[in-house]
Amino acid sequence: MFDGDLPCHPIGVDGARRYGPAMTLVDWRAGPDLLASILHQHGQAPDAITDTMAAWAAFAEFAQTKVAGIDTQPDSDSDGFILQWGRWSWHDHRPSMSFTRQVAVPCEDGQFEGLVELWQIELVLFYEDSGVLSSHSDQDTGFHFPNGDEEWQAALAEAQDFPPFQAVAKTAPVSSSLTLEHAD
Repeated sequence: MFDGDLPCHPIGVDGARRYGPAMTLVDWRAGPDLLASILHQHGQAPDAITDTMAAWAAFAEFAQTKVAGIDTQPDSDSDGFILQWGRWSWHDHRPSMSFTRQVAVPCEDGQFEGLVELWQIELVLFYEDSGVLSSHSDQDTGFHFPNGDEEWQAALAEAQDFPPFQAVAKTAPVSSSLTLEHAD
């Protein structure tokens, strides 16, 4: 478990530390702008993150924001997140941690009625290479598709125990990016 303070906020009368409640409904296409705004509230710029934990706190807040325009079928895995760590060719093999929210959106093309498209809002943090970071192979948390505020809070808290995240939690990224991409 991370030995620092979790990016949580006291809520409720008991003052217990946990992730804050979900925010108001936002169109999924506005996701990158909303995440950028939340990052700014945490003192971070999307293209110049300097504090991994502040970026994580912003992402955790963003991940719990209710999203409009996504698939509403029961058990559709229409809204979830994943943390990914690795050195990939598309990132010039630089050590990187990505916080990704994936949403399933009904196809707008009438010929594909009932099918969905997957879109990802991805915040990628890049780090200087080090012996500690080199000890972690490419890996991810697996997708989490929580239902309801309590499941989101539990899944985000669990993701925080991801070993590569623990390794970079107190490390300043050297650069970052925020994108919205089609994931199919």
